[in-house]
Amino acid sequence: MDRDFLLAILTLPDPFDGEVELLEALLETGLSRLHIRRPGGSAEDLLSRLAPKWASRLVLHGSVEMAVRYGIPQVHGKVPFRDGSGFSGGGPGVFAAGGAVAVSTSVHSWEEFALLPDGLSYAFISPLFDSISKPGYRSNPVLLRQPRGPLTCMPVALGGVGGDNISELIRWGWKGAAVLGWIWDRPLEAVRRYEQLKKILNEY
Repeated sequence: MDRDFLLAILTLPDPFDGEVELLEALLETGLSRLHIRRPGGSAEDLLSRLAPKWASRLVLHGSVEMAVRYGIPQVHGKVPFRDGSGFSGGGPGVFAAGGAVAVSTSVHSWEEFALLPDGLSYAFISPLFDSISKPGYRSNPVLLRQPRGPLTCMPVALGGVGGDNISELIRWGWKGAAVLGWIWDRPLEAVRRYEQLKKILNEY
């Protein structure tokens, strides 16, 4: 895989039978960023199983305290815009991390991206393509072309990313993508689909 390309996978918001085993298989296959997201409940069920071996590759959505407790080096959530006009997305606020862990966030426009504070690991920007996990959440073609000039952090494409369009991102110069619906649309094929993405990236 192109070492300069960051490929992340997000968990589904709710647990399902065999989830931990599939996540472990993805990590064994080489996944470098697994975003643990449990908006409706606790992530401790996953962390207690995954963190002892894989903490360095996990990103926890929301809880700085829990990330520190499990040795997870990065959290994902909302942060304040630099002009004081509001907050980014991504779930609960993580701006109180205080340097204890790295931080990433989510936005939905390049205008919001330009307002992000310095020092973030990266920021999801969506939807690049029609969402698979959120039917009716349509692509925003304007997002595909990145702004000229320096950015506050690396943009990571989210929304409908899968094996049929990740090569398009590479052609447009993207260096990161996050995948949700395309991986978990067929959970038993999750590892095969991840390997398919790796193969495509290796061809560039």
